[in-house]
Amino acid sequence: MKKKVWYVLGAVLLIALGVWGIGALLPHQEASAGEKSITIDIYDKTDAQKANKAIVTLHEDTDAKTLSEFMKEEKDVKAVVEQGEYGSLLTEIYGLKQDMEKGPWLVYDSDNNASCLVA
Repeated sequence: MKKKVWYVLGAVLLIALGVWGIGALLPHQEASAGEKSITIDIYDKTDAQKANKAIVTLHEDTDAKTLSEFMKEEKDVKAVVEQGEYGSLLTEIYGLKQDMEKGPWLVYDSDNNASCLVA
């Protein structure tokens, strides 16, 4: 009976080491220039006549690791990103400012971000 327990524990240990070893050997990709392509359409929903037409469409290739990093680096976006209690907070983009008390508030969506697709 004790031998069976040791065999089972040994097998579990070997499987765990194998999984860890394979994970350590697999190549890890780092962001590289042009790896990501970002398209930003900016709408001003406060102006009823322009609400359904993009004020500007920007298309950029970037190696930024996050959207926040991209917004800070890309001058054409004219974004103001602050670090808040819960992470990055977009307070202005392309001249459209956000009033946290009264609105309008800046929102975004994405065709390939899992959290945007679920919402």
